[in-house]
Amino acid sequence: METQHPFEMSGLASLPAFDAPEWRVLFEQMEREQADFVKEEVRFRSGNYKWPTDPLHTWSRCWEYPYTYYHLQKWRNHWLGSGLPKVVDLGSGVTYFPFSVARLRCDVSCTDITPVCGTELDAASRFVSCKPGTVNFRLTDGAKLPYGDGEVDAIYCVSVLEHIPSFETTIAEMARVLKPQGLLLLTIDLDLRGDNEIGAERYRALKREVESHFRYVNATQTAHPAALLTSANGPFPVKEPRGISRFYFSAKQLAKAVLNRPTNPLTPFHLCVEGMSLQKP
Repeated sequence: METQHPFEMSGLASLPAFDAPEWRVLFEQMEREQADFVKEEVRFRSGNYKWPTDPLHTWSRCWEYPYTYYHLQKWRNHWLGSGLPKVVDLGSGVTYFPFSVARLRCDVSCTDITPVCGTELDAASRFVSCKPGTVNFRLTDGAKLPYGDGEVDAIYCVSVLEHIPSFETTIAEMARVLKPQGLLLLTIDLDLRGDNEIGAERYRALKREVESHFRYVNATQTAHPAALLTSANGPFPVKEPRGISRFYFSAKQLAKAVLNRPTNPLTPFHLCVEGMSLQKP
């Protein structure tokens, strides 16, 4: 029996995905492409924008980037339009990833609320190859996406939507700018502890809003709770303070308790991550 590709699904990320050779192939490709991007950073980083140098090797992005890339590559290989399809990176920041997508023969338009992202991405495009595609930037005000009705062929949004308080507006905007049959790829972090973004109530609201505008390309897959990828496990778990840093953290929380101030848990969050491959009807 043919084994299903670990990314041929919508649903919660699970640890068995990392045992699949398909993940390893994509992840190693991403490592090479991120390394090429980082090698040129001294030429385009302004110092005015804080962003991890190595986002790929984090607990969630090691799954989210390969998941998103897999679906974009599959979609691009079956795309029947002429010219370069317009693909939007919503909440792009400044990373290697839009350049990887552009090399799939896409016109990638990054959008973010931070103007310096545009400055750095424009500078990066002079040193990092995106051919045969293109990478450009459009500033958004966070309410209205800077694209016309039905202008966009595909959108991807990696761990951004759940951090937008008015995500209902953003989802409606994604539906507005996408063409009929356009592709939407979402990955979102889900709070497992109840003291971070995004909790159970807002998650239900997010899912309702997404499903009111889009339909799933892949069936939703469930995972056993013990097999979920979380911020505490996987290839690159979030590390708790150790040694002297753990001592100072604990002392600080004790002082807060004595002063009757809110304390923080040792690990700042406990999250899992979900991917959704969707299409505008």
